[in-house]
This record gives sequence, C-alpha cells and structure tokens, in this order.
Amino acid sequence: MTTYEQVKEWRKKNKDKVNEQAKRYRAKHPETNKKAKAKYREKNKDKIREREKIYAARWRKENPTAQQIRYERWRNNKETKLWNIAGRPRAEKCELCDIDELTVFDHCHISGKFRGWICDRCNKVLGIVKDSIDLLRKMADYLEKNNDKIIIETKE
Repeated sequence: MTTYEQVKEWRKKNKDKVNEQAKRYRAKHPETNKKAKAKYREKNKDKIREREKIYAARWRKENPTAQQIRYERWRNNKETKLWNIAGRPRAEKCELCDIDELTVFDHCHISGKFRGWICDRCNKVLGIVKDSIDLLRKMADYLEKNNDKIIIETKE
C-alpha cells in the first residue's frame, strides 16, 4: 500500500481529527477559506439555491409567527421606502377617480418619478394605454361623441 492510500485510510478512520485539522486551518487562513467558499458557490449555484429554497420553505412552515413578523417588517419597510420617495404617506382615496379604495404608488415609467397615489383600476388603465396622453385624449373624445348616441337611442 502506498503512502497516499495509507493517508486516505487514516482519514476515513479518523474523521473527527480530520475535521479538527480542517477547522484549525480555516481559522488560520480565513481568506483562503473565503475564496474556496466563493468558488464552490459559483460552481454549484443551482444546487445551493435549491437547498436554500427547501430550507426556507421548511423554516416558514415551522415558524409561522416568526414568518408573519418577518413579512410585516418587510411590508413596513417597503411602505416607508414608498413614502420617502413620494414625500407623503399613502392617500386614503384615489387621486384620479376619488374612490375610497386602497391606493397604489403610481410612477412615470420613463423617468421613474412618483406621480401620485391612485387606485389599482386607474393604475391598470394607465398601464394599458402605456401612459399615452394622446391615446387617452382620443378615448375621451370617442366617449364624448358616442355616449350621446347611446343616450339618444335608448330614449327613443
């Protein structure tokens, strides 16, 4: 048996000692350990993500109260960020249609600047027309012209 095979055999039999040696080496050479970890993570991204995903799901299931607290903290942080960007707290009513409904953060998709707090429906309409002022004007003109026809036809 060669010396290397003897070393391998010794390592199999003395896992505690090998682990202790590795621990001392990592403590003595933290930069080398950091590089090795980064290299391993880069090489095994998918495997690590899958493992972390399973771990996170299990943690959420086992700790529903902690998860709820974590979610609340995340939601409050998000809300605070939006308030800071907007310069004011969330409005109680939609600033377009004045409906008393939960409002969302509306922003310009070109500049990214805050425009106002509007209801989800108004926000979706602006998104569907891709913030086109011309298209909205054409739609308003269309409704003005054609709503009169409908009202007259229903009266007759």
